[in-house]
Amino acid sequence: MTNEVSFLRRMAPPILAVLLILGCAQPPELPAFEREWLPVEERKPIDLSGTFKTLDGEDVPLIDSDLESKVLFLNLWATWCLPCLEEMPAMASLYQEFSDQGLAMVAVSSEDPEVVRGFLEEHPYPFKILLDPEDTLSLQLNIMALPTTFIVDRQGRIALQQLGSYAWDSPAMIEQFRPLLADD
Repeated sequence: MTNEVSFLRRMAPPILAVLLILGCAQPPELPAFEREWLPVEERKPIDLSGTFKTLDGEDVPLIDSDLESKVLFLNLWATWCLPCLEEMPAMASLYQEFSDQGLAMVAVSSEDPEVVRGFLEEHPYPFKILLDPEDTLSLQLNIMALPTTFIVDRQGRIALQQLGSYAWDSPAMIEQFRPLLADD
């Protein structure tokens, strides 16, 4: 029994390393299954108050006059979060598809502005990026993992919450956004 335990202790690190390497060799495809949107009568308002910063350090609210009465795609992310980075091109595609139909998109990071700015210089995205240096949203919304996305209807209520990355530009998701954007 002692030899078996000793063998397992010696072999566990190399086995774990091989499993991690194999798991990271090919990034998994983003999930694209149909999502369950909250029925209108079950949607609750979301508190998006607080002061955020632009990449230039300017204090701004999350919801400004440009975002009022739009459907809001709110994504909490980080540059070190691989699933966050994997879903950002799909977010950009969804935004380009629907930005002229009332979809607003904001991605919020609590990281250092220089880190985020450096990342965005190499990977520019068409949607708004804000900084949350005090981690206000994570505390208000009880965020436990990144990425976390909230889809907020035109009345300021949560229509969908997604924990983890998602294929936001999948045909199924695009069709699910159409009725939400058509609602006045």
